[in-house]
Amino acid sequence: MKYKVKDKVKIKTWKEMEKEYGVFVKTGSIDCKCLFTKYMGKGIEELNCDRILTIDSVKNDCYTMKEITWNWTDDMIKCLVKNEIKSKPITSRFEILDIR
Repeated sequence: MKYKVKDKVKIKTWKEMEKEYGVFVKTGSIDCKCLFTKYMGKGIEELNCDRILTIDSVKNDCYTMKEITWNWTDDMIKCLVKNEIKSKPITSRFEILDIR
């Protein structure tokens, strides 16, 4: 397992998963270790536009997330989110134009 409890991870999009693993014709799900469905892809897009989820538990090669209780595997995760971007107040007009 690549990740641990409390890690924030970014989930791959439906398009990324489809391109990487292909889609089962009969079920319409992605052919990865833990089936990825269009319902799951749509669910994470609606929940969080950045597709960032927090790992709640790790069990039997699967993760459960705090935000969504479905099972996730390493192949469904794009990357670890190290630092969430936090905006800071703009202190000068030069920051807006990115002039240094």
